[in-house]
Amino acid sequence: MAIKKIELSEDALKLISNITFESAPEPLMVGYEAERREQINYYIDLNSLYGGSYVFEDIAFILGRENEMIPGTEENPLGGEFPEEFENYMWNLHTYIVDNLEYIEQMVHQFCIKGGLKPGKYECKSNVGIWEYKGE
Repeated sequence: MAIKKIELSEDALKLISNITFESAPEPLMVGYEAERREQINYYIDLNSLYGGSYVFEDIAFILGRENEMIPGTEENPLGGEFPEEFENYMWNLHTYIVDNLEYIEQMVHQFCIKGGLKPGKYECKSNVGIWEYKGE
């Protein structure tokens, strides 16, 4: 039995709270399924995880650091640019969330009746999937 571990920072929680869900296009349905058209499916678009078109701009805005955008890069086809150190930080934070999205989703559901997620370390046994807060 393995122990899964995740550590969430304040910045990670800010991003997690802004994850955007999209409604899925309705698939072609026939017969019995056609009668269940009111069912809506949702998904997370990893290309637009926080709802905008440019990941770095979205992250900087959510973190309250949009003023760090390099002047004159606002109209770049791939979005505004930021200092390399900050872009590396944003990329690492975003990648960590994407790599652990399944576990984060479990934790969001399990902690919604426990006052929500907070910064710190979380663990669970891989064969159980019940997360515990272990402190900062």
